[in-house]
Amino acid sequence: MSRVVIVGGGGTGDAAAFALRKRGFDGEILILSADRDRPYDRPYLSKEFLRSEVELPKVFLHEEADYVRERIDLRLASPVIGGSLRERTVTVSAGEVAFDVLVLGLGGTPRRPQGLPSADNVLTLRSLRDSQALSQALGSSKRLLMVGAGFIGAEVAASARKLGKEVIMVEALGVPLQRALGSQVGEIYAEIHRSHGVDLRTGTTVDEWHVNAGRVTGVGLSDGTHEDADLVLVAAGIDPNLDLPRALGLPIEGGGVRVDKGLRAAENVYAGGDMAFHNHPVLGRPIRVEHWEVAKGHGRGIAASVVGGDAPYTKLPYFWSDQYDVSLEYRGNAAGDDTAAWRGDRRALTFSVFYLRAGVVEGVLSMNDAKTNEVGGKLIESRRKVDPSALENMDIDLTELVPSLPAG
Repeated sequence: MSRVVIVGGGGTGDAAAFALRKRGFDGEILILSADRDRPYDRPYLSKEFLRSEVELPKVFLHEEADYVRERIDLRLASPVIGGSLRERTVTVSAGEVAFDVLVLGLGGTPRRPQGLPSADNVLTLRSLRDSQALSQALGSSKRLLMVGAGFIGAEVAASARKLGKEVIMVEALGVPLQRALGSQVGEIYAEIHRSHGVDLRTGTTVDEWHVNAGRVTGVGLSDGTHEDADLVLVAAGIDPNLDLPRALGLPIEGGGVRVDKGLRAAENVYAGGDMAFHNHPVLGRPIRVEHWEVAKGHGRGIAASVVGGDAPYTKLPYFWSDQYDVSLEYRGNAAGDDTAAWRGDRRALTFSVFYLRAGVVEGVLSMNDAKTNEVGGKLIESRRKVDPSALENMDIDLTELVPSLPAG
């Protein structure tokens, strides 16, 4: 295993490269990144960096000198356009690149809904340069139309309001974040955004785009209204980048690349991040999660497998989101329609929701309630059945429900 080639310079690829060195791997490490910028901390793009609260150097994950010191060959603006598992090569514009181990962390591409015009002021947010363009556009705009109220849409809406911009947010589902968090939590988020001045239209879509001189000036909505806007951000989710995995003949399933418990897609080929449909050994089922912390964790897990043998990657999915003064944390993997047990004070926005399936906790969402979220993770890992009423009872110490955890 003298040469590891990593395709993708996002969370998975960067974390894998540095973790390989930390674990003592002494061979060649090459990162082929389609991005023009060295790896950066993606959560900043919709929050602090977008609002000009942090300077550009803080956004990067490492200094340029760190790659030199760790002997990581980082090649930017180097998209991989093909490859062969039989030949153990990937293809870039300059030719073939050989590998002994291949790591794929390709991320995804923002979806563009059908009928969306190619206008100068219609943007998406995925890359650092996207964030720079959006920040510049916000500076000269008055009213932002946000299409989609998932995590990116909700975070950008909150940032825009902090910057004093008018925001109208259009969401096809009944509440924001409905698929991920369920309707009740979504209703709370809807109230949070409305209380901060966002004109939130749920159960609504864009029926008509009004374009003049290459710019969107307004939209006709399915609720029968017409709304003006001088900037549009489309946050309608992503499609994982699967062209290369398909070309390599890797198994495609669940909207991504099917990987085993150790994140392996084929012999000496690994995949992580948004594209990994991972047979999670703790949850006992395959999952695919599109969140930054998961991508970084996958990178570290892949490094452990490369150096120490194909060990199961057991860390639970985790993500967080800050909107206004509300901090959300989520551990595990559940569906919004799983049984929900609520604990804490909804009115004070200090609570946790446990999502159960057949009596077993599969996920826990916490709003301004970090300690409960940590214990919730232990409950998920225990795989023991729990009475929802015990989770809801504030007189019960949750640590008493977790095997081997000391109470208190």
